[in-house]
Amino acid sequence: MLEHITASEIAGYAVGTLLLSATISASKIDSFISSSQRSSLGMCRRCGDLKLIACSTCRGSGLIKEGGPFTLIPVVGVNTKKPPSSSPSCTNCRATGHFSCPDCSNL
Repeated sequence: MLEHITASEIAGYAVGTLLLSATISASKIDSFISSSQRSSLGMCRRCGDLKLIACSTCRGSGLIKEGGPFTLIPVVGVNTKKPPSSSPSCTNCRATGHFSCPDCSNL
């Protein structure tokens, strides 16, 4: 099964694996570096002295898009249109999009 794979293909798989793992871990590395920079500057590690943290449910918008970020609506007919509906408000943050930072806020 593996006797027909060339060295170039193996190198291609290795580079692809490396790029995929770098893409997946980029956000974790970025948050680690920014957190360490904030602490070295004497700022709050979690919010950077903004006193607010974005809601993880609505990602700071205060609204929740129905169906997720990649909503696909099947086309049944050309003239069938659904009236636009408003997005429901986030119940986690009460539609504000943020919370007070638990580490540095005085509330």
